[in-house]
Amino acid sequence: MSDLDETSSAPEPLVTHYLSTLDEAIEHIRAADLLGFGVQLRSCLEPTGDESFREQWKLEILAESPVEHDEEDATASELG
Repeated sequence: MSDLDETSSAPEPLVTHYLSTLDEAIEHIRAADLLGFGVQLRSCLEPTGDESFREQWKLEILAESPVEHDEEDATASELG
């Protein structure tokens, strides 16, 4: 485990996958979970060149899961 302090930053991605279906993303997420990696998943639109877009999924595999800080806790620690 790493020290969690105010200077900690989000883990850097080890690899990024661009997937065309949510089913593919779920497969990758299950594999990452089995291996103990963290993940971040985002949906995004990619231009296809003919003024239209296609949906894809951006999956980042992380060395560890990112720590989610509560907004209230973050504000309280900033104030003193």
